[in-house]
Amino acid sequence: MLEGSIIKNLLLNINYRWLRHVFLCVGYFIWINLLDYNRSNNLRQTLYIFLFFYPLVWVYLSVIIYWLIPYFLLKGKYLKFFLLYLIWCCVGLSLIFFIYNYAFSPFIGIAAPQHLTLYRFYHETFTPQMFMEINALPTFCVFFKLFKYWYIEQQQKNQIEKEKLNTELQLLKEQLHPHFLFNTLNNLYSLVYEKSDKAPKMLMRLSGLLSYVLYECKANEVLLSKEISIIKDYVALEKERYGERLDISFNFSGNIEDKMIAPMLFQPFIENAFKHGTSEQLGKVWMSIDLSVKENQLYFKIINSCDNNPAAVPEKHGVGIENVKKRLGLLYPGNFKLQNGIEDDVYIASLSLVLKASEIKKSSESDIPVLKLV
Repeated sequence: MLEGSIIKNLLLNINYRWLRHVFLCVGYFIWINLLDYNRSNNLRQTLYIFLFFYPLVWVYLSVIIYWLIPYFLLKGKYLKFFLLYLIWCCVGLSLIFFIYNYAFSPFIGIAAPQHLTLYRFYHETFTPQMFMEINALPTFCVFFKLFKYWYIEQQQKNQIEKEKLNTELQLLKEQLHPHFLFNTLNNLYSLVYEKSDKAPKMLMRLSGLLSYVLYECKANEVLLSKEISIIKDYVALEKERYGERLDISFNFSGNIEDKMIAPMLFQPFIENAFKHGTSEQLGKVWMSIDLSVKENQLYFKIINSCDNNPAAVPEKHGVGIENVKKRLGLLYPGNFKLQNGIEDDVYIASLSLVLKASEIKKSSESDIPVLKLV
């Protein structure tokens, strides 16, 4: 809430400490003026009171902020804090009494008390008004200090949580990428082994896929249009293994050009469709991939023919659908719906999620190594 704001800098930034002291000084003067001016009706005397007692109040305040709070209150030693605070308050009130009667009063032309009794000392020192005068500024500063400690602690917790999430996402990516590359290289191996004339073209497709995985997937989000292009290239590699036996259809609709998505989010669904669907069947097989965007809502569905047996069900452990669920939980918490299962001898996986509002910054093309044929 305070992030990047002027109020945050004023309250927390060390470079603005002098300004905080100025505001504190002015606030204390106004407080003294409200308390004393009605009694004396003398602004000059109020100013003298401020000059005499502000340094004392500041010392009183510093002991509370820089000793009592960090060493007792924040460490859970509440009883010791309370007792020491009362003792320090009594000391402060006593000092104010003696300074007021034997230093300030003679300074403004009032004779100091000649005969001081314990009764007078007690009833003029430990009064609700004196307690308010000495503790008004410290009370405000204590609340401010506690708020500062709380805010810094929350920021540290948020940073630790963010680093934890980033680490977990990175681990999930590191699991996903080798799995994806292994499948792709396996497909290419089949083409090379068969000495297919299509192998060079497929090698170029693989070059583009490697470039995408090794470089562009480092970002938290990529263009949805780029992700779709990678899907088409991967499917093209797989399709070469099946030839005319595989019937596959694509349907991409909606405004996909200016949308961002987490990289490699749909890849495990497609890999599972090939691994647990088409590769397990004989004869004609088919697959349908649909992706649509309506405003900030994305819908993805993949349907493939399969045998109604346990082998056709995608893996429940390791890389795959479980990986996707973990990533979705971290990247789109509460903003996605995932369903998958077998219905009437076809496997259906559907995903709907709310896209994040991301700014697309157009940048010049970076030099990314691409494998070239010679």
